Amino acid sequence: MATLSDRGPTVFVVTLVLIVVATVFVVLRLISKWGVTRKATADDYVIIVAWLIAVGLSVSVMIGTRVGLGAPDAAEFVDIKPQWYLPLKQSVYAFTVLYNPAIMTTKTAILILYYRMAATYPFLRYASLFTIAVINIAGVVLTFLYIFQCRPVTAAFSLTGGTCIDIVALYLSSMPINVLTDLAILLLPLPILTSLRMEFRQKVILVTTFIVGGFVTIVDVVRIVYLQVALKEELAVNPGASITATSRPPNFIYQASFSLMWSAVEVSVGIMCCCVLVLKPLVMRVMPKLLHSPSLQRHRPSGTPESILNSDASKSPRPLDCNHLENVRALPRGSLPAVNTTPSQTPDLDRTQSPISPLSPRLPRLSVVGEQVTAEESEDGEDTMGFFEMLASEPLANTPGTWPPPEAQHAPYGPSQRRQTVVADPRRRSTGHTDTSQGPSQNFFDFVQVKGRVPLTQLSARDAWWPTLFVSTLFFLWGFAYGLIGSLNVQIQVLLGYPLSRTLALHSAAGLGYFLGPILLGYWILKYQSFQATFMTGLAIFATGSLAFWPSSILRSYPGFFISNFIIFFGLAVLELAADTFVALAGPGELSEARLNFAQAFNGIGSIVSPIIAQEALFSGINEEDLFRVQWCYFATALFVVFLAVVFYYVPLSEASDDELEAMALQRLCNADLERGVKAFGITARLLLLWSGVAVMWLYIGCQDTVAYFWSPLVQYAKPGFGSFWSLSVARSVFTASRFLTAGLCYVGVPPRITLGVCFLGACITSVVALVLPPGGAGLSMLLLYYFFEGPMVPTLYAMILRGQGRHTKFAASAIVSSISGSAVWPAIVYGIENLHPTSDRPPLLVVAILFGVSTLWPIMLSSRRVLRRWVDPKWSKRRVSGAGDGTQLAFESLHEKGAPVVAHHERVETDAHT
Repeated sequence: MATLSDRGPTVFVVTLVLIVVATVFVVLRLISKWGVTRKATADDYVIIVAWLIAVGLSVSVMIGTRVGLGAPDAAEFVDIKPQWYLPLKQSVYAFTVLYNPAIMTTKTAILILYYRMAATYPFLRYASLFTIAVINIAGVVLTFLYIFQCRPVTAAFSLTGGTCIDIVALYLSSMPINVLTDLAILLLPLPILTSLRMEFRQKVILVTTFIVGGFVTIVDVVRIVYLQVALKEELAVNPGASITATSRPPNFIYQASFSLMWSAVEVSVGIMCCCVLVLKPLVMRVMPKLLHSPSLQRHRPSGTPESILNSDASKSPRPLDCNHLENVRALPRGSLPAVNTTPSQTPDLDRTQSPISPLSPRLPRLSVVGEQVTAEESEDGEDTMGFFEMLASEPLANTPGTWPPPEAQHAPYGPSQRRQTVVADPRRRSTGHTDTSQGPSQNFFDFVQVKGRVPLTQLSARDAWWPTLFVSTLFFLWGFAYGLIGSLNVQIQVLLGYPLSRTLALHSAAGLGYFLGPILLGYWILKYQSFQATFMTGLAIFATGSLAFWPSSILRSYPGFFISNFIIFFGLAVLELAADTFVALAGPGELSEARLNFAQAFNGIGSIVSPIIAQEALFSGINEEDLFRVQWCYFATALFVVFLAVVFYYVPLSEASDDELEAMALQRLCNADLERGVKAFGITARLLLLWSGVAVMWLYIGCQDTVAYFWSPLVQYAKPGFGSFWSLSVARSVFTASRFLTAGLCYVGVPPRITLGVCFLGACITSVVALVLPPGGAGLSMLLLYYFFEGPMVPTLYAMILRGQGRHTKFAASAIVSSISGSAVWPAIVYGIENLHPTSDRPPLLVVAILFGVSTLWPIMLSSRRVLRRWVDPKWSKRRVSGAGDGTQLAFESLHEKGAPVVAHHERVETDAHT
């Protein structure tokens, strides 16, 4: 057996060094805030409290190393003396009680700083308050759990006996809260910080600071790894035991020592990150060249007074700040370069000409004038040099008492003036329609320029391919998650011994999430914000659900599994609402079905890959350690989803307002020679197609999930002894191939109602044939062919229902996605029928055949009326009826008569002569 060396000295040295460095940073922070700027704020006092708790936590760990923490204590490695048992137990108890308050106060200090310095960014303020609430509620609850972990309480820190909770399970279960709040603190200010214009050195320092902030999350993960090692040791000795304050397996103190050390490191690094954010006033006083390039400091703008350039804030009883720069504008007329701002004398600039000539005299930059600027109290009590201005060379906005940016001096130049970037006006409120206005260019990270966005409904077929391919990554993610969770639910049933009814309830959580997601959240964000905001919201909820699986698997909690499934599919419903609608609208209307079938084929690829990964890598053998692998799989998925949400924030996606969608619908009506309120079967055509289509989608989703859920007994019924797993993989491959094929058919002009009718009829026939055939290869072939006909139904049906909905498109999309809740209803109905007829394996196919027979009536109905044919056929999106006139003009005139704002979209190209 390998010899285990004492880890105590390593734990002691690392903990001591980190807390000393954190103390230095706290002192530097107080010098910067209380000495240089002479202003104390709430976050200063909170970080002092955090430092005091961190000192206590570190001392408890260091004392523990002197009495056996890190030493092996198994029978063959007895390195812990009997007299150490009590002080060791007390030091571990002190650590467990102090850890959460230390983390809670450190994160609270950072978020208070965000809130205080983001007066012009309401979203950041509200998000900071929400995150503070989550951190403190979770922190207080966990702290009380750790304090009262035993009954009686003294059993946790004395040698008396008692009943205690599993402390390791509690540690591991709290991991998602820590990771989510770490990511929130790291990402919340990112959109604002990346839009700042700053010098290269400041940008390097800023990026370095946030990289170190990300290191805190990595430290948290490392801590969890060592805790899992301790838990595995426990399971190896006694699978039914638990680690408590009164009962620990051999070598637990040795295994957990590094976890305690990394916890102390996490707290100390968090304090350092909180302090470094406010050190710029001190750095500017001591080492100003560190933040400004020498070439910029040697620059002296013409006409700038010598007293301003050579001013020393330290010599003035009232340090110079941005609020005093209005004195610069009050200088004599000859002191500054003359700038003609009279509108009548402004030359008529061409749209491609920069509003500022490269030969024109430039106003002095704030980074030059305010070289010795420090922060100070303003009239409203806030720091004039706020958090974001401390990291930037120029102010973000023309707020009262600050120097306006040079472009603002040329406002009278009118339409050709360069608009602000993605953070143009954080205080602007959204209107009732999606805002598609965008400046001619966007700047990301000061180097990447992206061309202005074209409205979604005006993208050409060529331009639509890039956003379609980009959003297709979401369809792959959706299919991957669906396949993985389906496999996981089956394995949980086997591993934890759940009956089939409980597994069915876990499956029903997906349908419940799909029903509520669009209604409660997705529709409102899509209508009043944007596709981009809806994408990011869905991804954030999906990541939260993935992390929620972690404590569920640790505690083996069935309600936890149910809630995590619900959260995941709630997020996927919001995500699918945005993705399906975006792809259906992105480009020419006659290609909607082709684009959506192509994009959703990636969903099929994800549903093929994920079960194979689950079968071969995650569940190679059913045992207790399988859940450990699944935990890390879900954790990695959550991190990838968060990264994807950040990418979606920075990628400029086109949008579609309600007025643009209404104009597109009126254009189609004009081309098809139809009136706005035209009826079919005595019902308004738009409403008839919407609600009948939603009903058909609800029935189809029920069929799809019924066959998928009961696939194993169906395969055994069709061909006894044949493997259900690989046959399902083949079926999903056929399913995906049919979507690619349908995309091609729709692209060449085959009417989607014909394709859909063939698929409904084919699925009905194959299910009936598989039902009546005797067991054998023919029955299995019919089941595979059934999947081929099933593939194109969702994307084709979705695009057809949306066509012609106009300003109601987003509501219609929400209704369609909510209809996917049929996945929670029909498998349960079939399960009930099987319980009534336990000797028969035919109820699933019988129900599916009946539902598809009913669904086949929908494409027949569409083909039976001229109005409905013209409403859904894609060709009327591009073909004009002779003599109808200018359909676009008629559409916009109709909108104008209703009082809706009419926006003419055109693309303007503008260059900045100073770039």
